[in-house]
Amino acid sequence: MPRAVWKGAVSFGLVYIPVELYSAAKSVSLDLDMLDRRDFSPIGYQRVNKRTGDVVDWGDIVKGYQYKKGQYVALSDEDFRQANVKAAQTIEIDSFTDASQIPPEFYETPYYLVPIKGGEKPYALLREALVKSGKAGVGSMVMRGRQHVGVIVQSGRILMFITLRFPDEIKPSDDLEIPAGAKSAKVSPREVSMAERLIEEMTAQVWLSKPFRASS
Repeated sequence: MPRAVWKGAVSFGLVYIPVELYSAAKSVSLDLDMLDRRDFSPIGYQRVNKRTGDVVDWGDIVKGYQYKKGQYVALSDEDFRQANVKAAQTIEIDSFTDASQIPPEFYETPYYLVPIKGGEKPYALLREALVKSGKAGVGSMVMRGRQHVGVIVQSGRILMFITLRFPDEIKPSDDLEIPAGAKSAKVSPREVSMAERLIEEMTAQVWLSKPFRASS
């Protein structure tokens, strides 16, 4: 059985749903180690002072924030403890919105929301209300000392909490060198119609998920 990464409740209005949060994503990349080809011994890494080239012991290493080129301020473990957001055991839904209103670049990490004893009925109520309304619940929670903003959406017969990136975590597209022709290119109605027909011909059931309809 997978282990829950968070336990608490979803709350909105007078509705309180006890739930557990499970990771919905996993890495499938091939993990390779660096080896000495002569005897296949693992290769280790040293911590080196980039100015002197000397090896640095763990006891002499501190974490620092570069506030200006070449200028740092050191941060202690106590600084990080004081900066941590106070833990909370509730996903507070602040509002509801059309999922289509959230730009795709803001989606980050998906989690499964699973009801625990006593939460089955309100869980099903929220799930079917989201299906019929076509809305997503927008809320926030604290996990592992960090505040997360996310959306609660329906996927089949289960609810998911998908964390969202904050606006300052999105790189602006203004710095990209987009050819002028891509912005000013003109297309005729006939060309658009041909593209629409091609899209229609290639339209198929998405293999990633199955549709779910709320019970009447």
